[in-house]
Amino acid sequence: MRTRTLAILALVLAPAVTHAQIAVLSSTVEETSVAAGARYTGSIVIANPGDQAQTLRLYRTDYTFACDGTSRFDDAGTTARSNASWIALQSERVTVPAKSQITVPYSVVVPAGDSLKGTYWSTIMVEGAATGAGAPDKNGKPAVGIGAILRYAVQVATHIQSSGARTVRFDAPSASRSTTGAALFDVNVYDDGERGYRPSLWIEVYDAQGTLKAKAKQTRGLLYPGTSLHQQFDLGSLPAGKYKAVVFADTGDEAVSAVQYVINY
Repeated sequence: MRTRTLAILALVLAPAVTHAQIAVLSSTVEETSVAAGARYTGSIVIANPGDQAQTLRLYRTDYTFACDGTSRFDDAGTTARSNASWIALQSERVTVPAKSQITVPYSVVVPAGDSLKGTYWSTIMVEGAATGAGAPDKNGKPAVGIGAILRYAVQVATHIQSSGARTVRFDAPSASRSTTGAALFDVNVYDDGERGYRPSLWIEVYDAQGTLKAKAKQTRGLLYPGTSLHQQFDLGSLPAGKYKAVVFADTGDEAVSAVQYVINY
């Protein structure tokens, strides 16, 4: 799972504008393990490297993603495991002076009770506001330009202590070769449990004699319940033939999940 910084191109029907230059310096994935009923705090550090003060908007959204590469930022509180309603921002609109940075605190109040289990999450969006005005064209009409509004998505994940099952599922295995002839193996990985985790994924490929011919490993970002990712392994220059591939996922539990496939190159 990757942290996503969103650069959104918008058609600006003039006047043409100069766009906010901002950068989030703090982590864009914040994880906290607490008990139900607890309260904790966090902060977002925002820098303005530009020559003008920038006014920013902060707001909450839900966040999901899938192995097909799509991401969704739905209205806050509309997904099953949203913690957006637990989050209170100290400020929803801030101004960052030129060549400076500010810290925006937030707090998270977890509901009490024993019904919560596993991981709950949402995002705090930091959005730069467009400022300035452009000159009209030679006919005195407003200019038309393409401008970028920069948004940072800061994920806020709340784990209810150590509760919730870490469940992994593999799907859609595929063997292919790259344009350079390297053997590739693709598989989708799903979190079907109640708790988010950062899976360590690896593959071992054996020939018909049981000899290990290739191995690859990668650790991915935070995978939330109900979300999925696409994993591709580069196995190098495997000769044509039939192989046994074993794909492993370490989710942090004592037991490592594994699945076996027969593949052909």
